[in-house]
Amino acid sequence: MCKILHYLFALGALYAGLAVATQALATHLPDAAFLPPQGRSMVQKAADIALWHGIALCALTLGVTRLHPLRLTIGCLGLALGTTFFSIPVALHGFGYLLLARLAPLGGSMIILSWLCVASSALGQKKP
Repeated sequence: MCKILHYLFALGALYAGLAVATQALATHLPDAAFLPPQGRSMVQKAADIALWHGIALCALTLGVTRLHPLRLTIGCLGLALGTTFFSIPVALHGFGYLLLARLAPLGGSMIILSWLCVASSALGQKKP
């Protein structure tokens, strides 16, 4: 499980870096690059979700010694998948690519359930 959490830490850092790049695109590209009327806003929101959840993955994976490791690992895996299934389709939708848009509700639901799993990891925490 510890090796998985190392990979999830790296993935979280990757999400955060890609999110900053996506925010730069959303800020600097011309309006014609986005689906009217809310495309730019959608790309920014997708980047925000990826940024915050990337940071959260980095922070949470460091808690393995204080939290229930299995619940934490499952919760972090769900956050990683949910962020992917939410942020990528929403960002692509903002740019006018509608193909994957139906994955966004699944991703959002996974994020919510994963946060509940992460919360439960504190209930079965290890003794320091």
